[in-house]
Amino acid sequence: MKKIYGLPTVGLVFLALTWWAWHQIAPVREQSAFVWRMPLDLAIYLKGGAEVAQGQPLYDGPLIFDLPFTYPPFAGVVFAGLDPLSDNATMALWHGATFLALFAVVALALRERGLRLGVLGVVVFLVFTLTTVNLEPIHGTAFYGQINVFLMFLVALDFLPRKFRLAGIGTGLAAGLKLTPAYMGLIFIIQRRWWHAVICVLTFLTTVVVGLAVVGDGMRFWTESMFESSRVGAHTNPGAQALRSVLERAFGVAGGPVWLGVVVAVFVLTCAAVALASRSGNNTLALAFTGLSSCLVSPFSWYHHFVWVVPLGLGFFAWINQTLGRRWRGTVLREQVVGLFSVAGLCLVLAPFVGQRSFPWFAYRTLDGLEATWPALVFSCSPIVFMLVYVIYRLIPRTRVDEGPDTQDLPVVTGRHRAA
Repeated sequence: MKKIYGLPTVGLVFLALTWWAWHQIAPVREQSAFVWRMPLDLAIYLKGGAEVAQGQPLYDGPLIFDLPFTYPPFAGVVFAGLDPLSDNATMALWHGATFLALFAVVALALRERGLRLGVLGVVVFLVFTLTTVNLEPIHGTAFYGQINVFLMFLVALDFLPRKFRLAGIGTGLAAGLKLTPAYMGLIFIIQRRWWHAVICVLTFLTTVVVGLAVVGDGMRFWTESMFESSRVGAHTNPGAQALRSVLERAFGVAGGPVWLGVVVAVFVLTCAAVALASRSGNNTLALAFTGLSSCLVSPFSWYHHFVWVVPLGLGFFAWINQTLGRRWRGTVLREQVVGLFSVAGLCLVLAPFVGQRSFPWFAYRTLDGLEATWPALVFSCSPIVFMLVYVIYRLIPRTRVDEGPDTQDLPVVTGRHRAA
């Protein structure tokens, strides 16, 4: 395991960004994730769980306002377990578990990149986990009480641990809770982890059976509700950031061949990026690229579904830190400069996803309100640009000494040579 260069400086910058988030977000009470109140989406989850616990239909109409339950029946079964808790206990449990799950993904990503955390590293990246509230997807997840971070954590357990992976169970469970994570099985296929792919499918089918057995109208989801994308939201809403929605708002393209062509192009680019990342033993970027691609090609995705930007940023942070650290190591001052540059690179990668409440001058929502077309594409097109740059970079011939941390002392997880 390698040390993280410039940790004290990295930690100070994260502290400053956390203070900034609190200073900017907390005063705007009606739009702040820091306000103690029942989040809307969590309230819908709880209402759905209560319906299941009481043996009532789950899909026969809206649960709160005009909002229906949009997840598979298995999710209703899981949320039914929260029914006995009070609102305050549920909120404390939900927000606390969300934070811990996000920190677990952060720690797993750094260790998968071969970085040693230590006591100071744990403290620094606990602060970083707080700092991520500056990002629109993370703030949105906390504000609405969304499930996205838990899904990312379950999938990460299949790919990021260097030992003791769930071998398909995590992704199968995530897909059972919400269908979109099934797309993450693409990594199993590209890495030729066939048995894990089978376990993923079997796990998912188990969640289907459990949901149908417990939820009385569960079959209605699989035959009707899952095909009604309008139940999730409107493509004209600026918060909708899937390619389908962005094309309609920016260019008036309402699905059809153009959208399908763009989806196919993004899928092919994703396969290339994930294959190259996997060949380099970089499961952190493979996870991030696939997760972001799942949000883009899905018929509908909200901005808060893009929580995969966190491992994306960490993947580039690790690369910058180790590449510069090997070249500039020697003195404490040099190492702190490396830490500063590492955080600067991290911020640059995450800049397209910052929240309007934290940085209103260049947040995507501010840009989306401009007359020009291109600002509206910044949020959704940035992952495509990152994948394209990564593919080009990986295809450029270079000597091993310049390759960075991807191929040094890290396991290549493909085929029969998969690490334990």
